[in-house]
Order: sequence, then structure tokens, then C-alpha cells
Amino acid sequence: MNSLFLQLISPLPFLSPVKITKNDLNEIREQAMRHNLFQLIYSQLQKHQMFIFPQNLVNDFLKESKGLYLKGITLSAKQEAVEKEVVSLLRAKGIQSVLIRGNSLAKELYNDPNCRTSTDIDILIRESDVLSADSVLKENRYDRNDRIPLTFWLHRLHHAIYHYPGTKDIIELHWNFGIPYFFKLSSEDIWDEVTVTDSEQLRLKPEMLIIMLLIHHHMHSFRELKILTDIIWSLHKYKNIIDWHVFALKIRQIGLIKITRITINQIQMVWKEALEDISPIRDLQNEMKEMGYREPKALMSLFRLDFESQYSFQNYRDKLISRFALDNLSTIIISFLKILLPFPQAVKDFYEDKRNWALPFNYLRFIKWRVKEWTNKGNML
Repeated sequence: MNSLFLQLISPLPFLSPVKITKNDLNEIREQAMRHNLFQLIYSQLQKHQMFIFPQNLVNDFLKESKGLYLKGITLSAKQEAVEKEVVSLLRAKGIQSVLIRGNSLAKELYNDPNCRTSTDIDILIRESDVLSADSVLKENRYDRNDRIPLTFWLHRLHHAIYHYPGTKDIIELHWNFGIPYFFKLSSEDIWDEVTVTDSEQLRLKPEMLIIMLLIHHHMHSFRELKILTDIIWSLHKYKNIIDWHVFALKIRQIGLIKITRITINQIQMVWKEALEDISPIRDLQNEMKEMGYREPKALMSLFRLDFESQYSFQNYRDKLISRFALDNLSTIIISFLKILLPFPQAVKDFYEDKRNWALPFNYLRFIKWRVKEWTNKGNML
């Protein structure tokens, strides 16, 4: 991969001039589009263009690509309007919410709301508010993307997906960051780490924001360079704010040690200079080493980033393998068992059938549905 591309998407400053060719810039644009990082590349080229020569090539690139950049800004502006609408609707019913990822993450980590685009809008609420929030959105014509009872997803997932009629906007209503039983992190634990900004908006504290990104990286099977970029920017931004010893204890308690080690290994593979210039990487490595954790070398090898591949999120092989990145063996075993055999209450909610004597039959129905889903022949009920 073009080394200038990696330098541009990192938070580290340019220390010396870089010479480029037109082919370099074309490759940078191609990689940026592949990894959904074009907005950041454009923003960084503007910021660092005095270090990149010949400058006329950079100026030409920025002029030629301005339309694409403005298209991303327009998308972000539209999403921000929808975000405000949803937050306002929830607030009117006494439901607190926090914007996570997307525009809010761009402002928080990159200090630039226009340097990051997202395919959806992520909003965090309390688990206890999920059913009320669902009613609010339905009343305002936001439709769920499936017909599965929401109470079932509360046992199995961390969010529900909604669409606004007439637009392509996707709203993900989160009550957690990942599969609930994968980690020792409840909705209440997350909300304990929510703070109020000077502008009276709710946001995650730095430690919880990084935890969210680590779990998100695991949810995408460690394959997305965009998420890894968010993580390295967060480590750089908060390097003098977070107590990394306390943070290491927290990720051990939650069950994120292996995930953190794999993520840090990926950062070192991509940005080799980061170890020296971003102290939290070294600090976390030392803290985890003192805890006695061994490096999951097999998993690190499996999750080497392939920059040339077009990653597909719904890759069942990767999703299954990523379960071995959970810290506890018992959690790994349970995670596989629950694929076909969820808790009885979850099956009751799935079929909206509370009869105990019907459970065996409904379990068979559920297994059949799951198998069809894996073979892309199933439907959402």
C-alpha cells in the first residue's frame, strides 16, 4: 500500500517533505475509496500540503476531487439533520440519547465534522428505554428493518435498525456496543461513563469511547481499516488524558484483553512508527504483559489486514473465528452454543409463544431458520 496514504490517515504530523507522483495520488484515491476514508484523505492533504511536493500535483488533485469531497459533506449534513430529529423526538418523551460514531466521532477525534462519513446513524440509549424508543420512532414513521420481536434482539444483539421513509437514512438504535453476553459491560455501565459537554450535549468519556471502538472493531472481525484508523486517532488524542494502568484494568474486567492485543498488533503492522510516537500503545502492551497475558499469535496471524481485499461485514467465517478473540473460554463455548440454542426466553420472544411445552418444537423451528439464514435462503420471519 502507498506509504503516503498510511501517513495521511494517521494522526502523526509530517516531519519532513514527501515527494509524490500523479500515480501515487491516483493510488491514494483508489485506496481511500475502497476503505471509505476519502474525506479524511482530502482533509489531511489540505492540512499537510506544504510538506508534499510537487505542490501543483496536490493542488490539481484537490481541485479534481472537490466534487467528491463536497458530496461527502452534503451526506454528513443530511445525516446530522436526521440525528437532531431523532434525538429531539426521544428527548420529547424523556429518553436520553448519545450520538456515537459518525459526525459526532469526527468532531471528537478529528476536530473536523467533514473528515469522516458513515453509512448509518448510531444512537445510544439505555436498555430500559428500548421499547419506549421503538414506539416513538414507529409513531414518527421510522420502520424497523425486520419483523422479529424487539424483545428477542434484547437477548441477542446490541442494536435495532430503522429506516426513515422517503430517504435512505439508516438509524441504528444501540443499547450496547456488542453482543451483550460477550463482554461484562451492561447498559448501566456504559451510561455511568456518559458526560455532559459545555454545549449541554451528552457524550461518552474518553475511556468508554475507546472501549466502544475496540468492541466495534471486533464486531467487524478486525477487518476494517477505517475503524482501526479511529482507534489510533483516539489513542493519540487521549494519550495524556487517560490513566492507562486504570484503563488496562478496565478492559481486563470487561473481557477485552485479546481484542486489544490484536488491535495494537494491527496498528504496529500498519503504522510501524506509532510505537514510538503514540505512548498508549507501549503503555498498554506493558500493562497487559504484567497481567500475564500471552499474545494470541494464531489469531494475530489470521487477522492480518489485507488492504487489497474488499471486506464484507456479513462474512460468517470471520465472524465465527473472531469469537476466539473473546477472553474467557467459557464465553467462547457459550457464544457458539447460543448460535443455535439461545436462552429459552429468547425463543419464546422470537415466536411470541410463552408456552413451556412448545419450547422443543420452537427450538427446532429456530435451528431450521438459522441454517436457512446461513445459506442465504432464510428471511426475517
